[in-house]
Amino acid sequence: MSRIVGGLLAFALGLPPVAAEIRAQDRPSAPSEQYKAILKDSQDRYNAAHKEFVASAPRGRQPSDEQRMTFVGRAYRIKYEQAPKLVELAEKYPKDPIALDALIEAVWQVNTVPWPVELVGRDEARPRAFALLGRDHLRSDRLGPLCERISYGFCAEYETFLRAVLGKNPHEEVRARACLALAHYLNNRALRLDLVRDQPALAREFADLYGNDYLDALRRQDHTGAAAEAEALFERAARDYGDMKLPDGETVAEKAGPELFGIRHLSVGKVAPEIEGADQDGVRFKLSDFRGKVVLLDFWSEY
Repeated sequence: MSRIVGGLLAFALGLPPVAAEIRAQDRPSAPSEQYKAILKDSQDRYNAAHKEFVASAPRGRQPSDEQRMTFVGRAYRIKYEQAPKLVELAEKYPKDPIALDALIEAVWQVNTVPWPVELVGRDEARPRAFALLGRDHLRSDRLGPLCERISYGFCAEYETFLRAVLGKNPHEEVRARACLALAHYLNNRALRLDLVRDQPALAREFADLYGNDYLDALRRQDHTGAAAEAEALFERAARDYGDMKLPDGETVAEKAGPELFGIRHLSVGKVAPEIEGADQDGVRFKLSDFRGKVVLLDFWSEY
């Protein structure tokens, strides 16, 4: 069929059939096809890396921790090398629907665990990707899942993007998810900063991944004020969007409730909520019976 079409095109243009066929092949593929090709190349590389990882373990044994870490690093780097190609595609075709798909995919990998930058590399495309998302796609109705996903990360671009979506997106569900996401992001980041203060090695990893200036600015931030803003955002989500059903079946209020409880009752410095139960000898007790003493709570279950 393609040869028939090529022949007809050649006839219409007064060109030899072979010349018309070559000219048709030289035309760039559609943006959607370029997008698929980028994803396929990365998936092929990941599959090859995974196959090598599985084969690296001795027969009948699990891979070693060192082999696992090597594979984690390769997996991250494959995605980080894919991202600039996706951002370039979005920059080249900003009006094409595939631009948003490309940008969302470019920032989909959220480094929730601060792997050492020497292991996983740097996410160089992230700042430009979020700049384009903010410039061209802030009003999209498809940003909800991305807002939720990046709420588990720590990058400065995440906060800027979530605040912009909450303030400017016209779709109520997207704003609701952005409100929840921003609250979770701020609260989660505050908890991580508490760990960074006590663990110099973790602080170095955080600075390597997200920048020394960013970490220094966060350290100067009013911790109490940040926690209060997170609490206020959860309250706002429950108040303004509480009855809204989210894709996972829970309402916004059901999502916000446990987070609010944690901030109000389980944060460092808060009085622990009362617990009643029986100890290992069957003796009934209340947690308040041990006020003023050091208490270790070990939560476990048996199936």
